[in-house]
Amino acid sequence: MFKIIADSTSDLPLVLREKYDIDYCRMSITCDDKEYVADLDYKEYSAKELYDWMRNGKRVFTSQVADNEFREVFKKYLDQGIDILYIACSSALSASYLASLKVRDELLALYPDRKIICIDSKISCIGQGSLCIEASKLKEQGKSLEEVAEWIENNKLKFNQFATVESLEFLKRAGRVKASKAFFGNLFGIKPIIISDIKGRNFAFKKAKGRLKAIDELATLAIEAMDGNYDQVVYIGHADSLDDALLIKKKMQEKQPKIQNFEIGFIGPIVGASTGPGTLGVFVFGKEVTLDEESE
Repeated sequence: MFKIIADSTSDLPLVLREKYDIDYCRMSITCDDKEYVADLDYKEYSAKELYDWMRNGKRVFTSQVADNEFREVFKKYLDQGIDILYIACSSALSASYLASLKVRDELLALYPDRKIICIDSKISCIGQGSLCIEASKLKEQGKSLEEVAEWIENNKLKFNQFATVESLEFLKRAGRVKASKAFFGNLFGIKPIIISDIKGRNFAFKKAKGRLKAIDELATLAIEAMDGNYDQVVYIGHADSLDDALLIKKKMQEKQPKIQNFEIGFIGPIVGASTGPGTLGVFVFGKEVTLDEESE
């Protein structure tokens, strides 16, 4: 028996966490010197409040999963004789994965009969969350902890991210995209198209003229990446921009009517604080990611 655990960057809403029996380790955000839990259910503040803070010029800072949070969540299951599969935010974006390894080693010394496997997902947002969902499906099929972990490691780069932001300024400020790659982010009307590259870094690899062009490009790129697997669930995340998320869905169905299954939800507080209001992301399973920011 094992438990699948994510973190606050997985952007899995309660309905999906309950459906697939997934827990998560909380990160934190700070605004106006007040610290809040990076709660995926937005209990202390609403998603709109978070994005309005940012629209009004407030800085929102993020923190990785604290060691004590890992200990508390992991021990909750270890004490019940349950092993752990932790699927972490990309190590290129958060130090949580490395912190989990330290806590893993510490706890395995105290629980020598238990197993803890930590995986660097090389992605974030609902792309990371969808990895957790696939792990849960494999678990339900009777796959062992090791078998599920091996499948995730072998297939994680087939989970594709295509995103756009209103401005690259938030990503640049948060250190989530290189300043040298953000040069066109301040040009009037230009919208970046961002992927997660083979090392899990946010890579603004294309640009589109205007929001509608960017949305159309997201739809096209996502369909191409699906590689004919049109019966899968397409995950769309938005930072308080539901109408644009619905427009992506519409565009994808117009371009490929076989695509019928969608999950649309808010981008969580950690990813949202780093990308800014108006961010849109589409996540699909299909072609393996091969682009490397350093080679471009």
